Formats: sequence, C-alpha cells, structure tokens
Amino acid sequence: MKDLINKSQLKESIAFNGSISELKEQIRFKRERKFKLEWIADKEFKVLSKISFGTIIIDSSPEYFDAIKGYGKLTELNNGKTIIDLNTKLRIEIYFVIIIFVLAIIASLFSSKEIPIWSVLLFPIIVLCFSFIYRFQEKLLFEKVRNYIKTELKSVLQQRV
Repeated sequence: MKDLINKSQLKESIAFNGSISELKEQIRFKRERKFKLEWIADKEFKVLSKISFGTIIIDSSPEYFDAIKGYGKLTELNNGKTIIDLNTKLRIEIYFVIIIFVLAIIASLFSSKEIPIWSVLLFPIIVLCFSFIYRFQEKLLFEKVRNYIKTELKSVLQQRV
C-alpha cells in the first residue's frame, strides 16, 4: 500500500547554484512569484498555487484554504549547490472517496439489494478524473517553481554581481 501511495505522489528535484542561505536571501529579495511560498521549518516550505481550476481558487481567495500545493525540502551539498526536493502528498479527498466506496459495498452486502454495476465503477472513475485534474495542476505548480528558481533567481543573482 505504501508503494502505491509513493507512486501516486509527484516528486521533482531542482539544483540551485548557491547555498541555502543564498537561496533564502534571493527568495526574500524576489517576492513577485506566480505561486505562494510559506516556510514550515528552516529547510522546509510549502508552495501553493495562486489559481486552482477544480476548487475555483484565485489569488484573492481566503488564506485558510489550500488548494493545489506541494512541499519542498532544501539540502545543501558540499560543492556549494543546494538541491530543492519538491513533492506532493496524497490528497485527503481520495481517502473520503475510498471510505464511501467501501461503506457502500459493505452496506450492500448486508442488505438484500444488489449493487448496480454503474455505481461500482463510478467511484474509481471519480477518483481517476479528479486525480488527473489535480496532477495536471500540481505539475504546472512545480513548473512555476522550477522556472522561478532557474530564471528569476538567476537573473537576480546576475543583476547583483
């Protein structure tokens, strides 16, 4: 089960040509981003999409609702570079759909009614559709982070030299 969960998560690594402190300084200096960034710990952060099609989140939406998000961890290497590991976590909505699916099957087993085949297929189709939509948006978010680090922060470093 854990292997299936690991395969369902999106993972990506980005190399930054500098130390963690230099990266954090550049992030503080260049605040205009196409995503939101929240620090969780000294070397861990959360990135949030400013736009989410499935949950209709736009930049001005309330801060307490996290739509499309990813998590990052910074690792400094001996050669002066920093690796930024990005990943997603399994969304809680998937747990709810699975629980409802299992409860529906158990309820039908204890009742005398037969389960229609369309209802058995409906839950996996819903999970797959929403997973596809979320995965697409998570990939777009990671692409925005990658572009920010590769182009925006690089241009800031070049301007300061």
